[in-house]
Amino acid sequence: MRNLLKRHYFMKEQGSILALVVMTLALLSILGLALATVSFANVNLTTVDRDYQSTYYIAEAGANQTYVEIEDMVNSAYESTASQAEFFNELNEKITVLSGQELTNFSSSFGEQPTAEISIQSISEGNPRQYQIVSKGEIGKRERSVTKGFQVNWKSGSGVQFPSNAVAVLKDSVSLNGGATVSGDVYLDSLKQDTVSMSGGTKFKDGKIYVPSKEAANHALNAPNHLKDSVQIVASQYQVPWSDYQQLINAFPLIPSYAFLPNQTIGGQYNRFEVIKNGDLNINSWQADGYNLDLKQHVSFNNINVTSNNSLNIDTNNKTSDIVVNNLNISQGKISLVGSGTVNLYIKNDFSLGGGTKINMDGETSQLNIYLAGTNKSLKLSGNQKINGSLFAQDSNLTLTGGGGFQGYILTGGDQVTFDGGSFSEIFLLAPNAEISASGGANIYGTLIGKKLIGSGGTNVIFQALNIEDFPFGSDNSKQKIITQEPSIELD
Repeated sequence: MRNLLKRHYFMKEQGSILALVVMTLALLSILGLALATVSFANVNLTTVDRDYQSTYYIAEAGANQTYVEIEDMVNSAYESTASQAEFFNELNEKITVLSGQELTNFSSSFGEQPTAEISIQSISEGNPRQYQIVSKGEIGKRERSVTKGFQVNWKSGSGVQFPSNAVAVLKDSVSLNGGATVSGDVYLDSLKQDTVSMSGGTKFKDGKIYVPSKEAANHALNAPNHLKDSVQIVASQYQVPWSDYQQLINAFPLIPSYAFLPNQTIGGQYNRFEVIKNGDLNINSWQADGYNLDLKQHVSFNNINVTSNNSLNIDTNNKTSDIVVNNLNISQGKISLVGSGTVNLYIKNDFSLGGGTKINMDGETSQLNIYLAGTNKSLKLSGNQKINGSLFAQDSNLTLTGGGGFQGYILTGGDQVTFDGGSFSEIFLLAPNAEISASGGANIYGTLIGKKLIGSGGTNVIFQALNIEDFPFGSDNSKQKIITQEPSIELD
């Protein structure tokens, strides 16, 4: 009986264990199935997320690769151009070619070839100038886009180097007579005797004369005894960069070519006037007085004529624009710039001024750059004529006289620059091949660089500090940061 009870209990216990095992296996199966389902879903999600993230990386890589190419373009254009206008023109041409390309130099992703479609947009004009790279990355049917901004800031930098406080930097000699005064340091790059001549009531003040050696300092002065103690001539180790100056002269930019504007007639029914005709801009009638030239693009003209006290307003539209003209004749008139933009005025042949001509007197000096092409030319600024801007004359002798005024930077390859009367403030003259003559009571404030300086007739040449960073012609080839980038940002 006892054995029978034990056997019954044992069999009952075995049944319970079997049920427990079955339940455990069922539970594990359910958990396994759930885990497999979650894992499968997670694998699918990971694949989608991987493709999505990879597409972003492709877009970002495309933007970065394009920026590196643009950086090389910027440095190349900076080294090969001589002006801000020429620099941006060349850079924009290269960027236009780069924009629209499709990059495919990426490793395949699970059998699909990633690509990055590139576009480059100009966001602003002027200097510095803003640009934006848009890169659209694609892998299969998935795509993501990023934008990367960058700024290009053209600088003349140290393209024109000269000593601080230098009123004159000269290759050969300086000669003063008749009461002429020079205020500031003079650097004279000559070892010859009698390179400093003084007579009459002349003065060197507020500075010294620097020559290349002590020996040169001992025999440089040619002056009466009563003037010898009025000037200090000392040796200096400064090396005048004449080759750099000449390189700037030789880098006169190529004149661009643009289309003429269409003919335009203005005025009422009975006072019609052809202000633009066959490539000529005619501001030589009362009907055209105050005419507004709207610069929506670069333009060319055969002739620009401003006469009879008429005025021409050039609307810059707050951007940099080029005007190319064969002949500019302003016999009596006024040209004003409207807006904050810059005009690069290229003159192929004649540049003639007369009467009380005024150019850009209400604007900033940096808004007007004049390029006078050609060799063996002469330009005369007289008769109360005034220009506020910068002039690059390829090979022209300059005469500024009769109350005429110039404010800005002058660069010329000519061999003669004459100041005869008048007042010239904030002027920087770079004429390494020229004899600079100042007479007739001329007052010149700034810095003169040339072959020699002759001062007479109560002339005053006075040092005035200038921001040479604004010098608009040429650039140095040093490694300065002219392009800066911004982080990549995903587009929605």
